[in-house]
Amino acid sequence: MKHQLKIAPFSIDITPPVGAPLAYVPNDKVDSPIYVRGLVLDDGQNRVVWAVADIIFYWGKAYHETRALLAKAAQTTAAKVFLHAVHQHDSMFFALELNPYYERFNAVCIPPDYYHRVNRDLRLAVEQAVRPRGGSWRRVVRISTTERRVAGLASNRRLLGANGKCTAMRFSMCTDEAMKQKPVGVIDPLLRTVAFHAQGDRLVAAMHFYASHPMGAYRRNQVGADIPGVALDYVTRHTDAEALHLYFTGCGGNITFGKYHLNSDKTIRVLGERLGRYMLDNMHGLIDAPIGPLTFKTARFELPLKGDMDEALLARKIAAARNPLEVSQPGRRMVFLKQWKQWRQPTVSRMSIGPDVHFLSLPGETVVEYQLYAQGLIPERFLATAAYGDCSYHYIPTAAMYDEGGYEPVQGAICSREVEAPYRQAISKVLEGLR
Repeated sequence: MKHQLKIAPFSIDITPPVGAPLAYVPNDKVDSPIYVRGLVLDDGQNRVVWAVADIIFYWGKAYHETRALLAKAAQTTAAKVFLHAVHQHDSMFFALELNPYYERFNAVCIPPDYYHRVNRDLRLAVEQAVRPRGGSWRRVVRISTTERRVAGLASNRRLLGANGKCTAMRFSMCTDEAMKQKPVGVIDPLLRTVAFHAQGDRLVAAMHFYASHPMGAYRRNQVGADIPGVALDYVTRHTDAEALHLYFTGCGGNITFGKYHLNSDKTIRVLGERLGRYMLDNMHGLIDAPIGPLTFKTARFELPLKGDMDEALLARKIAAARNPLEVSQPGRRMVFLKQWKQWRQPTVSRMSIGPDVHFLSLPGETVVEYQLYAQGLIPERFLATAAYGDCSYHYIPTAAMYDEGGYEPVQGAICSREVEAPYRQAISKVLEGLR
């Protein structure tokens, strides 16, 4: 039986105005525009949306509202919407629940008028894309994939000493030459690409997946798409200019470009073009896969909380905060505690196109060990992993990291060490039947 697949790309510019608050600092100028890019796929039985935004996080209510908006606009269900952030730090923080905490400092986390404009534009773009007439539907005649090892980009940021403890963090803008000389460490070195071609072998869209914090600079008072933005511009210029390229950040919670930072803003251009060249190499090495039906599997798991997720402790931290940055973390944690009954079970999802092309969608700032675990379960299958989905769940480390110390388990996580077993079980469950 020959399966039918059609695809409708969409993209909107969500660059905030000058003066708008970014995740950490005000936006005084535009370094580069930022976007929400996405694809609607339809096999005649199921319709699915993959969308990715050039923002640091979709968090809490904003994640759920945007996912529901995409589902309604695309005429599908929220369970078939995969919404992710690229996680650039010189960008917007979509966390509506933080606005009341910021008000006492005469500030907002995300301006309501900006948020509503983005959602309006996103709804209109998707509705236009899926119109039976006048939409952007293209019949897919060829789907292809590739995964290739890349170098000079990702590095593990957790530097362990002889005692097995985390002695230093090689963050994104590392300037310490001794840290840069340390080994790359545990990473996923593969860049993965899925491409969709229409009649005449015309490229319609390509999805690229790589695991690392995606920035070479931040806190510059200027919004920008950072390294992935440069890479997407590069690969677009060197392929079909009308095709839509999308970048998804994999499990980069403990991975950065810090080892290869150039100690200047040139890092964004140099590493961005390096990543773009690797994307272009992938486009030149695509291997066809059979077009088949869209299939799905979802699992949920309990998120055990750390002991410091205590309402009284968080209330004291909120009261002691002197500015929006200081109130952000305890404010988010307080909101999470109050929403505990609704949010206590993160979702892990898998989507497949036919028998050979598989996607894994994960929540929060998941560390790379979970991505490597997933791939180890189906080592002979193509599996593209996107993390930074529902980022309400903060960092998700491994159990061993709680003994090692370091930023992810100590400052970043709200979950306890007991998270690893149920998270692995959920990943294993959605990959059942592919082994």
